Amino acid sequence: MEKNSDFILDIKELPNRNAEYLETLFALGNGKFGVRAGNPLKVNQQYPGNPGLFVNGFFESEEIQYGEWAYGYAKQHQTICKLPNLRGVTLRIGSEDSAKEEWQIKLTHAQLDMKQGVLFERYAVKTPAGKSFDLKMTSFASLARSELFVCKYEISKHNFEEPVHFTQSLFQEREAINENDDPRVVSKEQDLGIEQNQDIYQFTTKNSQKKLAIKWIKNDDSFEGKKDQFVSIFQISSIMDATDESAPSFSCELAEFDTLLKEQRQMYHNFWSVSDIRIKGNDTLQKGIRFNLFHLNQGAGRDGQTNFAAKGLTGEGYEGHYFWDTELYILPFFIYTQPKTAKALLSYRWTILEQAKARAKELNQSGALFAWRTIDGQETSAYYPAGTAQVHINADIVYGFQLYERVTGDHQFIEEKGREVVFETAKFWVDFGDFINKEGQLAFCINGVTGPDEYSALVNNNYYTNKMAQNNLRYAVELANRYQLFENEREKWQKAADLMYFGYNQEMGLTKQDDGFLDQALWDFEKTPKDHYPLLLNYHPMIIYKYQVCKQADTVLAEMLFTDDFSKEQLLRDYAYYEKVTTHDSSLSRSIFSIMASRTGQVKKAYNYFMDTALMDVTDLQGNVEDGIHAANMGGSWLSLMYGFAGLRYDQGLKLTNYLPKEIEELRFQLMFKGERIEVILTQQKIDCVLIPNSKHTLTISGKEVLIN
Repeated sequence: MEKNSDFILDIKELPNRNAEYLETLFALGNGKFGVRAGNPLKVNQQYPGNPGLFVNGFFESEEIQYGEWAYGYAKQHQTICKLPNLRGVTLRIGSEDSAKEEWQIKLTHAQLDMKQGVLFERYAVKTPAGKSFDLKMTSFASLARSELFVCKYEISKHNFEEPVHFTQSLFQEREAINENDDPRVVSKEQDLGIEQNQDIYQFTTKNSQKKLAIKWIKNDDSFEGKKDQFVSIFQISSIMDATDESAPSFSCELAEFDTLLKEQRQMYHNFWSVSDIRIKGNDTLQKGIRFNLFHLNQGAGRDGQTNFAAKGLTGEGYEGHYFWDTELYILPFFIYTQPKTAKALLSYRWTILEQAKARAKELNQSGALFAWRTIDGQETSAYYPAGTAQVHINADIVYGFQLYERVTGDHQFIEEKGREVVFETAKFWVDFGDFINKEGQLAFCINGVTGPDEYSALVNNNYYTNKMAQNNLRYAVELANRYQLFENEREKWQKAADLMYFGYNQEMGLTKQDDGFLDQALWDFEKTPKDHYPLLLNYHPMIIYKYQVCKQADTVLAEMLFTDDFSKEQLLRDYAYYEKVTTHDSSLSRSIFSIMASRTGQVKKAYNYFMDTALMDVTDLQGNVEDGIHAANMGGSWLSLMYGFAGLRYDQGLKLTNYLPKEIEELRFQLMFKGERIEVILTQQKIDCVLIPNSKHTLTISGKEVLIN
């Protein structure tokens, strides 16, 4: 099949050849599992790199050790398990063995074909005795049969005739754990039990008491001729309770390599037919955005039991935890292009509602409080000022359900699952907040919380938190009225929403990030060395917290989500002020500043911020791609295009406004709105929309604005 270069990520285009960086960029996954693209001979420590397999939801736990404990602190860490390298092979030629002695191996060709979802590689290999050959690999994580990782190995011998014997084993030497002070990167020694029964390996965690099985399916064990091939398939079971004595369950059927490859191409054809974004005017940008969408597609849990980890399934960064990133940065892409996947991601939140209710009860609050960072629903953040205190996650999750209903029209899902989440979080807000006399009048205040800006902790009336809580409460009232439920609570929810406090500094003409932020001294940016960023790695939290300095968009994020609630003049003042005090130490920040620059007419600035988001991982802008992709930023790059350049927002229908920068000649994409596909084309002069024949939607076009309802 002919390759489309617009969809090819070629190693020759990349800025460096660091092994761990390449492992992340070329990683393959399907939402159930992810495989880093490691050295195929690495089954021990004599070869460089950090390869491994990550299965979504398969984690180990351990007690959190506190020097000083307090009531309600999180009790256990959870860390995704790094399982053995499924690509790892041992080759033998006569008495020479690649696992016992180091062979020379050089990656000479690597292309990730994102249109097909397939990785093509070629290695030049030479043994200590001088026998040389090319090792070619074609691999993919099947989307059609999510249990399967498929790899075809082909050998071309150069200067010998002896057979090359090929073996694989998941009994591999584990990497030594590198000590790292970066709280974003945690590698833990995991005492995994591993048993082998013929070609089935079973892995069991000691503390979390989970198990899964991996079956190895092979077609031969040697390369006999000048050129031959070997197909290896690994089948990964569902996660089970370790106490379950039943045999491992493998649900999908097997097929020949060519059949599996054909299925993979079809699945990616289906994905790109709706989700692709075509950009005219910048080939690098075009490839960068496709790379981001490709990895979003690879990382999303689709079984309703798992979610989207901060690093996808490409690395150990953030321990494989799920955060608010999913609902605010990643979910919109799926809602508007792959609603079935969006529904599965939201279903996960419903499955952990009981844990959220238990957490609220533990904190002596009503309703439910979702964990800030988690895998199975239990709170795992040991540092509560930047963890549990970020109660805005409740409203973030509800915002996801609300947007899903508005865009898809799937009211049944909200009735069956979503509404319970909305009601329980509303109960939390009215219990956690307080009615207080504020500035001479009664107001509903939410004190002692941390907003998205983690450089300001335990503040009163964080603007973003209050705005999102207000939305949460109003949506609860809407659903309670619709279903005639919670008649008594409805009045409390409505009152709290109506009296929600929002701080404003009249003298400065600024929206207050929180009650005290604008009263603090400004951080001295001029005297801060470049190598002291991110601040969190170089300054004690006590020092950071007492200054006006933002890690990421906070008030500006609230204004992005509710733009129509503000005047353009207010948006411009707030943007100018908060931009000066924001470090963008979080990868979640630049996309929001790009969107709001678009919406306030700062087109050049919007484009510059967007370029950082679109190419962040390819260029390794944050310097830590080796730990995994920045999944939320990838979602943010989609938001920058859709919410920014195309001005997409929901207000009794879809609204689009053309903010296309001059660097882009044309932007073309598709959206799913209430079951119908809509094509949108932006040029420098106009915006066009194409509806399907006999569409139930209507279009209202006015210059560079469109309303679809």
